[in-house]
Amino acid sequence: MGQIKKRQCPSCGGSLIEDSEKQIYRCASCGSSYDYDYFREEQLHEMGETYLSRGEVKAAVDAYRLILKKTPHDFLALRGLMLAAAYLKDMEGLPRIGEAKHFSYDSKLVSEVLDAASEEDKEYFSEFAKIYVNKQKQIDCNIEIKSQHREHEREEAYIKLTDNTRYEYYFETKYGQLDPKPLFIAVWCLTIIQALPLFHGFIYNLFEGESAALFAVVGGLVLLIGLGVNYLIVYPKLKMIKKIDADISNQKIESEATVRKIRELEAESEELSDVIRKAIGDLIR
Repeated sequence: MGQIKKRQCPSCGGSLIEDSEKQIYRCASCGSSYDYDYFREEQLHEMGETYLSRGEVKAAVDAYRLILKKTPHDFLALRGLMLAAAYLKDMEGLPRIGEAKHFSYDSKLVSEVLDAASEEDKEYFSEFAKIYVNKQKQIDCNIEIKSQHREHEREEAYIKLTDNTRYEYYFETKYGQLDPKPLFIAVWCLTIIQALPLFHGFIYNLFEGESAALFAVVGGLVLLIGLGVNYLIVYPKLKMIKKIDADISNQKIESEATVRKIRELEAESEELSDVIRKAIGDLIR
């Protein structure tokens, strides 16, 4: 009780005199009187603040709950519980929520405060709770941004790797690698150029017997060779390259969608940050 005897009167600051028989404290200056419980409650407030400053959240919660057993709508105790819910030491730590990389809060404890708040204080604590909700949304948003960045990096790496594999289907020549597509077209053109005169000769000599047969055989061989080169050698490579290009095209569409998603998330995160900063400023004011 020594600490209580040294307390000053909350009304005028005068010295308090203990009346142990009535279990009250009377001010020698203004005559105001206070029972023991009044100062015990004040001590619990100080204890709660001390526990919070030390990071002893559970002890702080216990202290504030003891206050609320006697005074269910005690504003300072409820505010202390709100700070404890997000592991904050004091109101000065609230503005730093906007920049916090790691954040979590006890939603059950917040609900307990909202249920216990008086009607006149409900708006204050509701705004307090919204700050926590929005900060959690921002944290989740930032986590998703990092995840999307990793996904975009994976997509870009896949596109680069897949693009490199297409060169495995090029033809190696002494002049370098040759794309099958122009080669496929070139073989067709050469085949047609070589075969047409032969068929023309065959038609021109249609009634000359052996000459007509010779033109037919040579023209047929030219076509077979052209078809063989294109469809047995060139076309399979061309087909694989087309498949690779289609795969790359689809992957680029997904990559662009990922970039758009990242931009949307970054805009959302920035908007939440502005909302949080404004709400904290309003709350403190």
